[in-house]
Amino acid sequence: MKKRIAVLALAALMAASFSTAALAAPAPAPGLSPFVDLAAEHWSYPYVYELYTQGVVAGDPEGTFRGEDPVTWGETFKLILLAIGEEDPEREPGQHWAWCYIQPALDNRLVWSFNGEHLDQVPTRQDVARMAARALDLTDISGDSPYADCDDGYVVELFEKGIMEGTVEEDGLRYFYPDQGIKREEMAAIIWRMMNVDYTQGMIRYNNYWLDVLEEVPATRFAPDQFVEDERGRLSWTQGGYYTRGIDVSGHKKEIDWNAVAMDGIDFAIIRAGNRLYGKDSAGTVCEDSWFERNMEGAIAAGMDVGAYFFSNAITVEEALEEADLLISKLEPYRQHITYPVVCDWEYLGGNQSRAYGVDAKIITQCVAAFCQRVEEAGYQPMFYFNKYCGYVKFDLSELTQYPFWFAEYTDYSNVPSSIYDFQMWQYSSKGKVAGISSDVDMNLCFVPWPGATRRPGVTPEGPLPTTDPGAPEASPEPTPAPTQYVEPVWP
Repeated sequence: MKKRIAVLALAALMAASFSTAALAAPAPAPGLSPFVDLAAEHWSYPYVYELYTQGVVAGDPEGTFRGEDPVTWGETFKLILLAIGEEDPEREPGQHWAWCYIQPALDNRLVWSFNGEHLDQVPTRQDVARMAARALDLTDISGDSPYADCDDGYVVELFEKGIMEGTVEEDGLRYFYPDQGIKREEMAAIIWRMMNVDYTQGMIRYNNYWLDVLEEVPATRFAPDQFVEDERGRLSWTQGGYYTRGIDVSGHKKEIDWNAVAMDGIDFAIIRAGNRLYGKDSAGTVCEDSWFERNMEGAIAAGMDVGAYFFSNAITVEEALEEADLLISKLEPYRQHITYPVVCDWEYLGGNQSRAYGVDAKIITQCVAAFCQRVEEAGYQPMFYFNKYCGYVKFDLSELTQYPFWFAEYTDYSNVPSSIYDFQMWQYSSKGKVAGISSDVDMNLCFVPWPGATRRPGVTPEGPLPTTDPGAPEASPEPTPAPTQYVEPVWP
C-alpha cells in the first residue's frame, strides 16, 4: 500500500549504523578538515564540512567537533530552525545560549511546550524525527511498521520512502532504537539532507500535508473550463458527456414536496437512511433517519431515480458492517426502485472531540471497504463519499478504486473541482435552491448512466439522443422489467 504522507527529509538518522544508500552524500571536500578531531576519511566529513562552510555548525574553541557527543535539545532547535531557513536570532545576555531558539521552536511547531531548564538535556531519536517532520509541515500518518521496536508514523514514513533502512540484527528483525540519542555527526547528515534534498517530487501539497500521488488511482478528467454556472447557481458540464442533476437529503429537511423537486429539473435523490453519532462522549450510537421512508416513497412516486446513504463514523470493521446491514434492511421494501448507488458517507467531524480522533487511516479505509463490500453482496451498487481531507488524508484511495467516488467540494469561489483524482459524482454545493424544499440543499452532478436509471432527456454517454424517424415502424412495448439486479456500471 502506497503511503500518502510525504516522508520528512531526515535521511540518515543512524548514519553510521543505518543505511544511507538512498541518497548519496555530498562529495568529499578537498583540503584539511576544519576540525582536529574529524578525519577527512570519516563517513560524516562531507556533511560536516558542507554545514561548516555555510555557517550552520561550528566547533568549540579548541577546534574540535566532538562528533560522538549527543545532540542536546538546544542544539537540535538551532540546527532544525536553520535548516528550514529561519534566521539565527540574537542571543539574550545572561540567558542560556539556546534560550533564543525556544520561541521560534514553538512558533514552528517543533514542540508544543518546552521547559527552558531542559536545553542541555538530550532528546531521543524519535523526538528529533517528530521535530524535523513538523518543521517540514509533515504529519504523522503511518502504516505497518518495518521495525520491531518502533511504529511511530514519522519513522515509518522514512522507511516507506526508501530513505532509511534501519538496522537488521542477528535475530533477523529490523530496529530503529527510538529511545537512544543522536550524535552530532549523525545530526549533521540529518540537517544537510533537510537543506538539500527535494522530497516533493511526485507529491502534492494539501494544507500542511505532503502527499504521494497515488498512481493506482485514475487522474481527474475534469478541467476548470468544463463547468458553467447559471443564474440559479446550478452547474452544467459543457463537454457533451452524460450527466444528471441530483440532490442528497436527510430528515433535517423535514417536509419535501417531491413532485415540485422533480419538476424543477432534479433527476435523482440520494436519501439518508441513518447515521452514527460522532462525538467522543456519544458512544457511537447508531440512529435511523425517521424521514427516510417518507422521503424515499415521495421521490419514487414523483418518478425520480433514487439511491441512499448512511452517515458513517465507524472506527472498526464491525461497526461498518452494522451500519451497512441497517441500511440494507431499510432499503429492502424499495429494492426494485433503487437505481442509484448505496453510499458509505464516512465523515470526520469534531476535531479532537471526535470518537474517530487518532484512528489510523488504514482502519478507516478498511471500514469503508467493508461497508461497500456488504452493500455489493446485497445486490446494490456501492459508492463512498469524501471531501478532500478524508480522500487525501483519512482514506487510502488506492485501496478503494473498485468502488465509484463521490467527491464533495463546494463552488463558493470557483466552479473548478480541484481533486487530482477522478470521481463519478460531485457534490458541488450545499446552498442549492430547489422547489419543494424550504431550506438550502446539497447539489450534485453525476457522470455515470447507472443501469436501470432514467436518462436525463437529451443526453446520452455519447451525446444528444437521436431523433426518431417518423417513417420507422412503431416499436413493440417493452416487457415489464424484473426487479433491478446489480450490474457493473458502464463508465463514461
